[in-house]
Amino acid sequence: MISVASVCVISVVRLNKNELRAKISTMLRTHGFLLALIASVVMPAVSSGQTRPAAQTARSSSIPRLADGKPNLQGIWQVRNRAAYDLRDHHSHYGMPAGGSVIDGDDIPYLPAAAVKRAENFRNRKQLDPLEKCYMPGVPRIMYMEHPFQIFQTASHLAMTFEWSSVYRLLYTDGSRHADGIDFWMGDSRGRWEGDTLVVDVRNHNDKTWFDMAGDFHSGALHLVERYTLTDANTIDYEVTVEDPQVFARPWKMRMPLYRQTGMKRVLEYQCQAELEEANGAFERDQRTWYPDDPAKQREATAIAASMAMPPRPASLAGKTPTGQVPRRPDGKPDLTGYLQPDAGGANYGLQRHASDFLTPASRGVVVDPADGQLPMQPWALEERKNREKPERGYDDPTAHCFVAGVPRSMYTPSPYFFVQTPEYVVMLFERMSWRIIPLDGRAHLPDHVRLWQGDSVGHWEGDTLVVDTTNFNGKTWLNEIGEIVSHAERVTERITALDAQTVQYEATVTDPIVYTKPWTIAVPLKRDKQEVLEVACHEDNQDLQHLKDVRDAARRGNTR
Repeated sequence: MISVASVCVISVVRLNKNELRAKISTMLRTHGFLLALIASVVMPAVSSGQTRPAAQTARSSSIPRLADGKPNLQGIWQVRNRAAYDLRDHHSHYGMPAGGSVIDGDDIPYLPAAAVKRAENFRNRKQLDPLEKCYMPGVPRIMYMEHPFQIFQTASHLAMTFEWSSVYRLLYTDGSRHADGIDFWMGDSRGRWEGDTLVVDVRNHNDKTWFDMAGDFHSGALHLVERYTLTDANTIDYEVTVEDPQVFARPWKMRMPLYRQTGMKRVLEYQCQAELEEANGAFERDQRTWYPDDPAKQREATAIAASMAMPPRPASLAGKTPTGQVPRRPDGKPDLTGYLQPDAGGANYGLQRHASDFLTPASRGVVVDPADGQLPMQPWALEERKNREKPERGYDDPTAHCFVAGVPRSMYTPSPYFFVQTPEYVVMLFERMSWRIIPLDGRAHLPDHVRLWQGDSVGHWEGDTLVVDTTNFNGKTWLNEIGEIVSHAERVTERITALDAQTVQYEATVTDPIVYTKPWTIAVPLKRDKQEVLEVACHEDNQDLQHLKDVRDAARRGNTR
């Protein structure tokens, strides 16, 4: 038999809070103290959400999921707050719009000496903020800057590619441990799933980044725990617990939503340091190779691009097909995911075969078409390439400034990279801190006037070969340190084939009618290894550029005498 108390308890858990208060009042009048006590125990449970399994179930069923059942975080995301300027409630300053707090609680619990330093940082922020020098923002700051980023997710890795300076994060969700004895600008991220929440443990930070423009800072002892929870198909609840006993009196939290950018199809580029140096004249325009700034010449460039088709694969490479057991994904496609090291034989010092000299290491030569291994340069380009060999031209190499290398150069610089492959994308993460995103969904290229350092890549599978067509280059890159040339008319057709479990064949055919008389092709083997990419902070650690500038300036002064 169900007692009066049981009936009342069953009733109250179905009421909202206002109805529940009225019910308790009635119970006091009719059933006395015992039933009121029962109701007072039930009411906090209702108020705290402990009786909402139906709502939780509804949310759980509405969020997208991968085949393994994990929430699908993939997509383009962006904040809608001003936390990058100041984590607290703040009024506006010059260059710093007003905004609301994202901190749990009243304030950040600085230790007394750290609070003094933070105030000094704020007063001198234009000189001291690492972002004023276009340095990497670090974590968590990169997550709430006003730039979009894209997430790519597999069972063992999660990659985040950011618009800002082509920075990325690679989160390992395979149970691996943090690296020992190495610190990073972007930290070392290891993730795990707790139910439907991705929990990321971020350690091994250096002490050179800030939390925001207002000067909130940390030491090298910083430890973060991030929590990513899909609250619906288009919103991630992002929570960060911050711990740093050298700076803060206790751990503290920040929290904010990340919003899916449903109308944004691609993350583009904002190359901070390149934009800065172009604006202040430190990196100078090459009128012959850069995408023109004159509208009439832009129309000519569009006509050139429209006339160019993807070239066929050279017949000499027809035999390069899989020769052994190839790792495969559940959909049967070759699995390119993992760490790769190019065996490029000195291609970054010349694509054509040559011996070493005083300034330049040797190259074995990677040009496979034409058969003589020589690049079919236009006469003006041959003269320009020879001129670029002069010591004073070393400053003009974009990679001397630590700008992104472009395509195909990114693929054969002597530095490893990591592929993350999903059914919809192949993402290339370069240790020298840049990325390439290759969609496989058949989309068209960007409008011709949108020009990028890494170009605009689209890919498709031809059997077991990934074929990538890349256009929309800005013409600002070099092919290597000796100055082999490409222009804004460059079009690159890449073919990437897993030959066996240890080797991937990389081929790139370059068509550029401004620079070359016909297309040409290189081939480079990529070696797989079970390693992790680290972080090359090229711009942040650049010690060579000033010397190269001094050499250039001295040569210019000599030429004017």
